Amino acid sequence: MAKKRRVRPYHSLEELQMRKEQLNEVIELEDQEIKRLWGQLTVNDEDLSRGQQIGKYIEYGMMAFDGVMTLRKLKRNYGSILNIFH
Repeated sequence: MAKKRRVRPYHSLEELQMRKEQLNEVIELEDQEIKRLWGQLTVNDEDLSRGQQIGKYIEYGMMAFDGVMTLRKLKRNYGSILNIFH
C-alpha cells in the first residue's frame, strides 16, 4: 500500500497554481524517462544487422524447443500436464 503524504494546506490560488505547475513538471520528466526506457526495451528489427536478426530467430526457436521438451518431460513423468498441479 502506498504511503499517505501529508497534504500542505494552501492559503491562496497562487500557491495552488504554483504546486500544480510543479507537479506538471514532475509528471513531464517522469513521462520522458518512461518513454526513454520503453524505447530501450523495444528495439526495432530494422536497427539490427542481418546476422543479428538470424541470431534472434535461432534464439526464439531454441526457447520454443526447450519449452516443448520441458512439457514433454512433465507429461511423461506425471501422465498428464493437468496432474502436475495436484
